[in-house]
Amino acid sequence: MAQCILIGFMGSGKTTVGRLMAETTHTPHLDLDELIVAQSGQSINQIFAAHGEAYFRDLESQVLRSAMQAEGILSTGGGTPVREENRKILVQSGIPVIFLKASPEVIRARLKEVSDRPLLRKLSAQQFVHLHEEREAYYAQAADLTVITDHRKPAGIVREILSRAELLESKRK
Repeated sequence: MAQCILIGFMGSGKTTVGRLMAETTHTPHLDLDELIVAQSGQSINQIFAAHGEAYFRDLESQVLRSAMQAEGILSTGGGTPVREENRKILVQSGIPVIFLKASPEVIRARLKEVSDRPLLRKLSAQQFVHLHEEREAYYAQAADLTVITDHRKPAGIVREILSRAELLESKRK
């Protein structure tokens, strides 16, 4: 079973922090988007282009359910907790859910060179901020712990999460 689950908006640091946290704790790292790509044989962009977002979200829920059974640190996609079914899976899992929170300005700066984010490419700056605000409410509903990632190095974020491990362990009991 996963040791903890990282949620947050695209560019908040879920994969980077998840990999470092897994390395630090000698635990596997699972990236939900990578698992979706491996299972489908298509990139996220290809899935969105060929089948649409609804199909992708169905696939994401299916892969999430199976990933919850694997050992390691699980980094979810930015939209994973938006779907009620997924929030229930996260909340009822007994696995600590950590919300990596970053401001829209910091996220846009981090993602300015990224071209493989289907939603990012089609959103105006105003739409991006609106989506960010909308999703933060869902992240807060699912999270046991919120960690701000703005202007922080991944190692410091991992240290903060691990230093609060006792709080996280209480969820498992």
